[in-house]
Amino acid sequence: MPFHTNHNIRLAAASLLALLLSSYLFANNGHAEELREISKVNGGIRIAASEQVGEVSSVNGGIDIGRNARATSVETVNGGIEIDDGAEIDSAETVNGGIRVDDNVIVRRSLETTNGGIRVGSGSKVGGTIETVNGKITLDNTHVGDSVITTNGDVLIRNGSVIEGDVVFEGRRRSWTRWFNWGNKTPDLVIDADADAEVKGDIRLYHEVTLKIAEGARVGDIKRHYRD
Repeated sequence: MPFHTNHNIRLAAASLLALLLSSYLFANNGHAEELREISKVNGGIRIAASEQVGEVSSVNGGIDIGRNARATSVETVNGGIEIDDGAEIDSAETVNGGIRVDDNVIVRRSLETTNGGIRVGSGSKVGGTIETVNGKITLDNTHVGDSVITTNGDVLIRNGSVIEGDVVFEGRRRSWTRWFNWGNKTPDLVIDADADAEVKGDIRLYHEVTLKIAEGARVGDIKRHYRD
């Protein structure tokens, strides 16, 4: 084969390789830009509708994930978290603040608060646990892939919500809260019978809870792990 033919073949192959490499780098750079991480110490964060980002975090400020937006973990210390209709996230966690999840949202893992309630709207799916310490949990036609856990909060399950795991009221660990019950009212567990609300696991009580379970609601065993 003549030299110039080999040279042309090698040149064409090199050009093709360079084109493929540049396309790969461009795609990766674009992906990295879409999944940029956003972090603040003071101030709220708003993710625009349909925007795609990575981790979103704040220390002193709320976080709002816009309609049909995408994010990985969403975390704040002092502030609430709002997840608008159709958004998708991996998880959300706050210490002092509530979490509001609108309709048709996908949460791949968990929702967690310490001092604040969690409300999940119709058609939304949470792949893992929903957990609070001091805060009400409200589920409206929601599918939960694992357990619902609280210590002092009320739990309201309605409109066809399905919990694949348990409903757990954890024990109050501090002795003075058990002795004096300061600021610790007896929480309620409310399960409506309408539209097939269901707890596939058990109801595990580690302290006194007022049960308001409608006749016809489908639940597992009620297990009390405390002395009256």
